[in-house]
Amino acid sequence: MRTLVGRDASAALPLPLPLPLRLVVAHLFVQLLAAGAWDEDDHSWRHGLRLLLEALTAEAEGGTAEADGSTAEADGSTAEAGPSGAGAQIPHETRRRRDAVAAVLMTLLLQDATLTGGGEHDVPAARAWTVARALIACAEPAEAEDLLIPPEQARARVAAWSEVARLIALAQEDDPHAEVIEELAGAGLSATCEDGLWEITGTFGNPLPVVTRAAERLGRHHAGGVLVRARGRSRWAFAAWAAPHLVLLSPPARVWRTYRIRPPATAESRFSGGDLSAVPGRVGAPAPLRAGPPQALRTILAEAGLPYPDLIRRLFAPGI
Repeated sequence: MRTLVGRDASAALPLPLPLPLRLVVAHLFVQLLAAGAWDEDDHSWRHGLRLLLEALTAEAEGGTAEADGSTAEADGSTAEAGPSGAGAQIPHETRRRRDAVAAVLMTLLLQDATLTGGGEHDVPAARAWTVARALIACAEPAEAEDLLIPPEQARARVAAWSEVARLIALAQEDDPHAEVIEELAGAGLSATCEDGLWEITGTFGNPLPVVTRAAERLGRHHAGGVLVRARGRSRWAFAAWAAPHLVLLSPPARVWRTYRIRPPATAESRFSGGDLSAVPGRVGAPAPLRAGPPQALRTILAEAGLPYPDLIRRLFAPGI
């Protein structure tokens, strides 16, 4: 087992292994995780898991039916690409198993990680998701039920049926914001968008870390900028974000604050403490709402097709 993947997850799984053997290795790897073979603070297993995902998706990347539909056979099998499988056929049952195993591996890889974050576990997981998403979208949890192992051992890492099913549903989503919405939902936040304004709601107290986190994540899908309001138990805040500028409104103060945020800082990291007095990078003095939108906000509103008076009316509508 250590020869194939390495307990320290440092040895690459060679592509020439036939797909059925790769599935066996994946099965053994999941069993090791369920047995608690890695210490709680040892995340070296993530590298091995990502290599296994890459190995399982090699056929799809090689141009099989999942990629272009050109090599599908009448019996549902597909041609296995690469050195080990040129001309070989992947039986339909094996392909279904592969897709389900990929879903389980990805579920495990996403534990303590997100698809939209920038942490040390987030970025590799997001890259693996990009590669494996097409397979996972075709998966059925029942095809890998034997890998959904109850957590009976100390330090066990296991995937639950509900987690795998939720990941499959996410892979099937056409909405480019699906990953962000899923991440926010995992943090107890609801995200909806109406006429260009995103509304994030939850039971949080300080809305500043929430609105800037959501703006940064959602802004990756809006080159022209994004408008976000976060509403908690008793407070709300609004942010307009188009890198490198963030325009913030934080009642009860009715003033716009504009910040310039450049890498390696992010909107999320800059406001994570929730204290405006400690945030550097402000551009100019705060501007009252009656003075009109700051230039950065004016540009974002024009891109969104939302007039400034309409934005103010929506933000301060009765009951808000």
